[in-house]
This record gives sequence, C-alpha cells and structure tokens, in this order.
Amino acid sequence: ARAPDDYVRQTFDLFAEEFDRKLAELDYRAPSLLAGLLAEEERRSGLDVLDAGCGTGLCAASLRPYARRLVGVDLSDGMLDRARTRGLYDELQAAELVGFLAERPGAFDLVVAADVFCYFGVLDDAFAAAHAALRPGGRLAFTVEELDPADERPHRVATHGRYAHAEAYIRAAVSGAGLVLRRCDRDRLRYESGEPVMGL
Repeated sequence: ARAPDDYVRQTFDLFAEEFDRKLAELDYRAPSLLAGLLAEEERRSGLDVLDAGCGTGLCAASLRPYARRLVGVDLSDGMLDRARTRGLYDELQAAELVGFLAERPGAFDLVVAADVFCYFGVLDDAFAAAHAALRPGGRLAFTVEELDPADERPHRVATHGRYAHAEAYIRAAVSGAGLVLRRCDRDRLRYESGEPVMGL
C-alpha cells in the first residue's frame, strides 16, 4: 500500500547531502510547478502552511510569502537538517505524515506535498488526513507521477521505488476524502534516465 517508513527514512538520510544537486541534474520541477499553481490560485496570505514531506526545503521560499506560520514535516532527520539551514521555517518536525496530519485537526489553511505521495500507493488515508487537518476553505496542493492510462491499474510501484497513479484514481481518491478537485494539470516533473517523467 505504501513504502515502509524505515525505507524512506534511510533512503533520504543517505541522500540528504547530495539531494539538491542531484535533483537539479534531473531538471526536477515539482516545487516550481506547485509555486506556479499557487501564484495563479491562492490569493490569501497570513496562512498556516504545512510543507508535507518537506525534504531539504525546496518549496520553502515559494511558500513563505503565503505563510503566517510555515511548518515542515519529514521522516528524514538528514533532510530536516538541510531544511533548517534555509532559515525559512517556523517549525520542523520529524514524523510520519499521515499520523502527523491526523493529530492536527483543522490546523492548516494550506498543505503542499511536492513528490510526497509517490511513496504511497493507496492514497485514501493520506487524503483523508489532509482533509481533516485543513480548515474550512483550506487547500491541498500536490504532485504525483502519472501512470500510463493503458496500464489500467489505479497505481503501480516502479523499479525506482516510487509509485505512479492513474488520473482516474486520483480524482476518485480526492472525492472520497471529502475534498473538491479544483484543478488537475499534467506536466513534466523531471527526467529519469534521460526520459521525461510526467506527473499530475
């Protein structure tokens, strides 16, 4: 149903030092795509914002202008150490995301998850927890890797250890969690072995 917490923690602890450089080499675009989406869709400021699976803090600079309070959560202490050096977060927590959200009902106006749900196959619990953690009128913005519609499965884990999701499954899971889908764009997230990785 999802990648084990220990796998994710160990992978990113080992990867933390070279994470930003490696993603730049892959032309990683998830943070900038979400920043562009928020620039078009989010007119509020003074928000309580959660950077879910914040990693080294690549989204922090684009989220800070919206935030009265910017919180980052990640499983990896190594990644959080890197995020801390940016000096943009009000709080950083080492925790499993679904549990973290479930313990904070109505705590956030905006939850952003850049390439976090690619470590979940089944997204129902994650979306439900995000919905519960959002205040009325709150928003969840996220990316997932897109599964080829010809595959006909809701999600699939690839050899690189990340899940891809079918758009139909994403739409159903969002609705099932009590959220309303405002927008679903398709774009390139990065390159993998020289090939574009498309995402939603």
